[in-house]
Amino acid sequence: MSVIHCKLPNAGLGNQLFPIMNAYYFSKLNSLPVIASGYHRVKIGPYLRGEKSKRKYSNYFTFQKGLIGAWLDVRRLKNYSKYKLVKEPVLEKITPTEDSCIYEFNAIPHWSDYFAQFKNHRKEIIEIFYSLIRKEILNEAMSLPAPCVGVHIRMGDFRKLQAGEDFAKSGAVRTPETYFIQMIKAIREINGSNLPVSVFTDGYRSELKDLLSLANVTMIEGNRDIVDMLLLSRSKIIVTSAGSTFSYWSAFLADVPVVRHSEHLHQPIRPLSVNANYYEGPLLLKGVNSLLADNIRAII
Repeated sequence: MSVIHCKLPNAGLGNQLFPIMNAYYFSKLNSLPVIASGYHRVKIGPYLRGEKSKRKYSNYFTFQKGLIGAWLDVRRLKNYSKYKLVKEPVLEKITPTEDSCIYEFNAIPHWSDYFAQFKNHRKEIIEIFYSLIRKEILNEAMSLPAPCVGVHIRMGDFRKLQAGEDFAKSGAVRTPETYFIQMIKAIREINGSNLPVSVFTDGYRSELKDLLSLANVTMIEGNRDIVDMLLLSRSKIIVTSAGSTFSYWSAFLADVPVVRHSEHLHQPIRPLSVNANYYEGPLLLKGVNSLLADNIRAII
């Protein structure tokens, strides 16, 4: 019998979710078992860089096991060593063959269209996503008050933009704090009220002094990363960080307007059927999109 191997990359939660969802959606289509590996990996980088989030993701999902169970699963994979290895198969129902295969998912999609394989299956992907989260974590995230304006500010291993550097042509770079301040002010102006803002970030308070000095702005702290992702997805409007798959996943899960940086626009995160009702794209200070304006004015 064939088997699926979800081989988690040494990456952040948002990037790890791509092979996870690929593996489990492929499993649903073909009724094949999944063996996951790599979720107990210790990430040294966050400690060396002094990051706030240490990127420990154990005990988030139902497929994760203790150290002994994870070791036994790795041993099980050796039993399939003579099977045909098929890397990153297309997410479709396969034609039965006499060959036994290991279908391996490990890749992070290209940044130009992260959700290419998921958009046409969004409902099923979301259902699988929630089914994989441990019940106590899901209950924790759903018990917290839903944010109004959810702003995600990716810092951590993203570097600061250098003087004279073109943000539009730079990858893994922090979205400037001034951008988020502009977006908050613009959203409030369109809505006509001082909407409360919840800031989700892996940075420190000292790095966001100007933004946090704005009235009615709260920094969300103390939650596990996946709780923050789920909580951000419950916002009435989401402002993402350019290049951050963490906030992109929150946007994918949500039926709310999503503001993305105008200089880092690629393919949409969600299908057009969703974006026809809930805007996804830049908030331009001159000539605000009519759908976005309507979405923002509807926020109470």
